[in-house]
Amino acid sequence: MITMEIEGLEQVKAEIRRIGKKAEDGVANAIKATGLEVISDVKKRIQRGPKSGTTYWRVPGEDGLMRVYAGSPDAGVTKLVAVFKADGKQNLSLTHKSSAAGEAPATDTGTLASSTYFTQSSKLSATVGSRLAYSYWLENGTTKIKPRPSWTPAVEAASPKMQKRIEDAIRKAAQ
Repeated sequence: MITMEIEGLEQVKAEIRRIGKKAEDGVANAIKATGLEVISDVKKRIQRGPKSGTTYWRVPGEDGLMRVYAGSPDAGVTKLVAVFKADGKQNLSLTHKSSAAGEAPATDTGTLASSTYFTQSSKLSATVGSRLAYSYWLENGTTKIKPRPSWTPAVEAASPKMQKRIEDAIRKAAQ
């Protein structure tokens, strides 16, 4: 979950009190539009952004186990990194190109992108986030992996637009 703040919130509230419901509704719409834009941007970053990390190769075995190798079989360099029961995961692609540090996470199954959500708890408050705990670790990194941000850049890109939308909504309501 990530928070976007309205610059000059007290001034915005004062204008809403002064102008009334039309201003409040306009600001609420500006916040909603921005939240939906952030979610869309996050999904695009995960699904379409550049990915230049490690290539992983999945090899399903006749023993019901999936073996995952990292590296390049063409160059003769591979390392076994995981073995797990296939249990329905046979439909995964045989290769996966991961994201490098600093890039948005690379989609594999679509679970991360589809876990994103937007809720507007009040006219001046909205939340965007993911229902998956590991999205936090991808965004911020851990002791073992460097961050793969998608939320922070999306919010940073949307913040100036949100401010302008709010200013425009108040200006329009005051006319």
